[in-house]
Amino acid sequence: MRRFPSPLAALTPIAPLAILAALATACGATGAEPLGQQADPIINGVPSTADQDYAIGLAILDTNGQYMAGCSGSLIAENLVLTARHCVSQTVGEGVSCSSSGKPLSGTGGVSGDYLPKQLAVLIGPTIDLSGGGFNPKFAAVGTQIFHTSVDNLCNNDIALILLDHKIAGAKLAQLRLDAPPVAGELMTAIGWGVANNTTSQIPSRRTRKDIPVVKVGPANLGVNGGLGPHEFAIGEGICSGDSGGPAVAQTTGAVIGVVSRGGNGAAADPNNPAASCVNTTAADGTTYKASNFYTRIDGFPDLLATAFQAAGAEPWLEGQPDPRKAKFGEPCDGPDACRTALCIGVGAGTQCSQTCDTATPCPTGYGCVSAGTQSVCAPVSADAPATSSSGGCTVGSNGVDAGRASLALTMGLAGLALAVAARRRR
Repeated sequence: MRRFPSPLAALTPIAPLAILAALATACGATGAEPLGQQADPIINGVPSTADQDYAIGLAILDTNGQYMAGCSGSLIAENLVLTARHCVSQTVGEGVSCSSSGKPLSGTGGVSGDYLPKQLAVLIGPTIDLSGGGFNPKFAAVGTQIFHTSVDNLCNNDIALILLDHKIAGAKLAQLRLDAPPVAGELMTAIGWGVANNTTSQIPSRRTRKDIPVVKVGPANLGVNGGLGPHEFAIGEGICSGDSGGPAVAQTTGAVIGVVSRGGNGAAADPNNPAASCVNTTAADGTTYKASNFYTRIDGFPDLLATAFQAAGAEPWLEGQPDPRKAKFGEPCDGPDACRTALCIGVGAGTQCSQTCDTATPCPTGYGCVSAGTQSVCAPVSADAPATSSSGGCTVGSNGVDAGRASLALTMGLAGLALAVAARRRR
């Protein structure tokens, strides 16, 4: 990926990284140039831990299935990856310069045909698994369908999703912020598989950097750097080539708010030190180079995301909400961890997910609010049951409901442990 001298006529898309081999001369291009040294991801970062396993490496394969280059991304369903458009499509020309309205300037940022979905393979875990011998990464899944908008330019539009050929069972998933934009000054964490400046590791691995402030949220005019479109935001130093498509994670909630699009510091590319184009630095001649990096916001693409989730047969994990893979209210459960509400109760001979209740939060139709220890929970109304019942020494009585014949038959599930809950109120 060639970078531009300062002033920045156009910011470069953050390049895919050809791990241990070459750096693509343009995102999606087939040419390559030697790296000269091995580097891992994220500028001034640290190793990423297992709690960030939703952040995946995205291998771009050639038509023979050989590793060609790589990006980053996020698992947002067990069979769905969120990444950047320039990680799934061929690009035209070099650099991306946009207006504050999100339109391309000077003919930059063009996009042509997509890679074949099967050319996109997912690497999970904090490091590449080379246990098969040689440089032969073990991929968790490969693509079967690509989703992006019909716009043929990366400006304000550098986002894509990949449906995988199978579910990665039990995978850690990313939460998503879909109902609000990032806020200037908000702190975020960057995660990715790209070039770094502070590691001697010889095995590619995932790295992360926290406490990165959001500098600006589009639309905004950035002078020589063009502009931020309405669906973009900017940070300073933090990411580099190979971090493309990687998540910006809101530090307060852990939800993904954007994907890496483009950036750089304006310095000339150094084939012996690819991180030189990504750091804040002062050259020997006194010239100061300051990194500026752009993300595509995910909250601006509800229709695209809805289409991809529908194809995946999954629900998004929304910021601050429970894991959508867990059972809903009224569905069978085998313990509180199985429920979105973190509350599993015994009802008759079975168990089902419940929720807490009070006068301000009544139960759904067909359920009554009953006392269960120190809590009040929703339980099915049984017309023939006595007004109160007990099981395992735990008494359950009516609480604010008509205790006539619409009383509540409730037992405590799982051998008296049933209400071992995190007791979150259902959202």
